[in-house]
Amino acid sequence: MLKNEVEVGYDVVYECCGKQEALDAALRLLKSGGKLVFVGIPETEGLQFNMNLMRRKEICVQNVRRQNNSFEDAIEMIVKEPSYFERLITHNYHFKAASEAFENVANYEDGVIKAMVEFDDI
Repeated sequence: MLKNEVEVGYDVVYECCGKQEALDAALRLLKSGGKLVFVGIPETEGLQFNMNLMRRKEICVQNVRRQNNSFEDAIEMIVKEPSYFERLITHNYHFKAASEAFENVANYEDGVIKAMVEFDDI
């Protein structure tokens, strides 16, 4: 880049869906010295980073574990307004079907948002 040239791009890009296409776009959108904040949870065990582009642009990657320090606030919110959160529960399973519940959630099947496993009469 020449001395008087202005670099186009973003200082920070948040990738929130865990898709390869979004990661590729995020790296293209960042300017040199930019920061990629990786929030998305990939459906596969790995995504590919264009290391040549990352090296040339000196991109910094910050991973985010979304549930850190959030349990207390989440519980307080549910206690204050339980009806608001009940609509997030899309599936209910008996304890004996817990493996089906976990499989459904892991594979994002059947429009699941939150699946509840009930332990009422184990």
